[in-house]
Amino acid sequence: MKNKVVVVGVNHAGTSAIRTLLTQNPELEVVAYDRNDNISFLGCGIALTVGGVVKNVNDLFYADCHSLEALGAKVSMNCDVLSIDTDQKMLRIKDLNSGKEFTDTYDKLIYAAGSWPVNFPIKNKDLGNIEICKLFQHAETLIEKANDDTIKSVAVIGAGYIGIELAEAYHQKGKKVTLIDMQERVVPAYFDAEFTDRLQQDMVSEGIELVLGAKVTEYQGKDGNVKKVITTKGDFDADLVIQCVGFKPNTELLPKAEKLPNGALIVNSAMQTSIPDVYALGDTAAIYHAALKRHAYVALATNAVKTGIVAASQINGVEAVKLESIAGTNAICVFGNSLASTGLSEEAARQAGLKVKTSFFTDNSRPEFMQTADKVSCKLVFEEDTLRLVGAQIGSYGEQSHTECIYYLALAIQKELSLLELAMTDVYFLPHFNKPFNFILSAIMQAVGLDYIKK
Repeated sequence: MKNKVVVVGVNHAGTSAIRTLLTQNPELEVVAYDRNDNISFLGCGIALTVGGVVKNVNDLFYADCHSLEALGAKVSMNCDVLSIDTDQKMLRIKDLNSGKEFTDTYDKLIYAAGSWPVNFPIKNKDLGNIEICKLFQHAETLIEKANDDTIKSVAVIGAGYIGIELAEAYHQKGKKVTLIDMQERVVPAYFDAEFTDRLQQDMVSEGIELVLGAKVTEYQGKDGNVKKVITTKGDFDADLVIQCVGFKPNTELLPKAEKLPNGALIVNSAMQTSIPDVYALGDTAAIYHAALKRHAYVALATNAVKTGIVAASQINGVEAVKLESIAGTNAICVFGNSLASTGLSEEAARQAGLKVKTSFFTDNSRPEFMQTADKVSCKLVFEEDTLRLVGAQIGSYGEQSHTECIYYLALAIQKELSLLELAMTDVYFLPHFNKPFNFILSAIMQAVGLDYIKK
C-alpha cells in the first residue's frame, strides 16, 4: 500500500512540494487542498503590474492545477481545511462551492497554509477603498483602482518592501502618494541608515510624502468610501488606502505544535514540526537562522520553494536534501536604488543582543581608467570578538546592478565564516567588471585596519 501525502495550501511552497514529490516518486498518492481558486501567483509582481511594467497580471502565474494533476496529484480548490486531528491523522474539510463538509486522512501531512496580512484595529477600517495586498484577487482590485481617474490620492500604510513598491507604482500612475509607517525609517529590518537615508531622499525628491514615526488612529470617509487617514502626525487625504503592515502565519490548525510567539511552526532541517509526520513549509515555518543561531520567521518566496523541495525529498527518502539554515536574503529595486541585504542589519543585530561592529565602504564598481563606472556601497556587520559575518547590505546606484554579490555573503553567513576567511574567497579581477580590491574586499580591509585602498 503506497503512502498518502496530504498537502494543505497550494501556493509557492505547496506547488514546489507537489512537483518534487511526484517527480521523485510518480507512484505516490498526493492529495492537496486550498481555499483559493488559483495557485502559484507571484505576489511580488503586483506592484510591477500596478505601475504598468507587467502588462498582463496573468503572466504572474507559473503553474496551475492541471499541471499538478498531470503529474498525478489530486488537487481540490475552493476547499477550506477546518480542522486537523494529528492524533488520528484526519482532516475535516469544507467545500466552499457546495457548502458540504467531509473528512480525509493522511500518512504524511505537508502544511503550507501560508500567511495573511496583519489587520490592526483602526477606527472605520470597514470603509470602502481600504485594501490589502496578497492574492491575485487583491491584484485585480489594486490594478483597477490604479487606472481609476477618480482616485487622486493614495495612502500606503507600512513602509516595508511591499509598501514602498506600491508607493512607487501608484506614483508612476500619477497619484499623490503618502507613505506612512510607525518606524522612524523605511525598511529598517533590512537596511541601516547608510542606505535608507538616500532612499528616503530619493522618494521625497520624486514627490512621495513620507510620514514616519506615525501611528494611524482612524480612517474618515464620505459616502461609504475612505477620504482621510488620521495619524499621530497629522491628517492626510486618501481616496484609496492600502494596508501593508506585515504578515501573520496561518498556523491555528496545529495548536499542539511547537511555535514561535508569532505562531510560526518550528521545524528542523528536514522541515519536520514537533508533531510526527507533519511538515511545515514557507510562510508557516520558523527555520534556523544562521546569523541569530536560533529559529526565526523569514517569510520569503525563496524559502517557500526550498522548503517544499526539502520536505518532499525527505518524505521520499532522499535524506541528503536538507535546509540547515537561512540568512534571510532579500532585495528591492525602487526609485533608482538597487538594494540587497542578508543576515542582520546593524540595528537588528544589536536588538538581538549581539556585540557587533560594522564596516561601510563606497566605491566605483570598476577602475577609474575605464572612464565609466557605477557607485556601489557595501556594509558588513560582524561579531566584535570572532569577526563572524552576521549581516551584509549592498546598494548599487547606476546602470548596472551589482547586488547579486549578496549571494556569496549569504553563503558566508550560513557557513559561519569570519571576515578573514571571506577575504580569501577566490574572486576574479577584470577591469571591465570590477577592481582588484572590489567594494566587498575593501570593506573587509577597512574592518581589520588595512584601510589603505584609494577610495
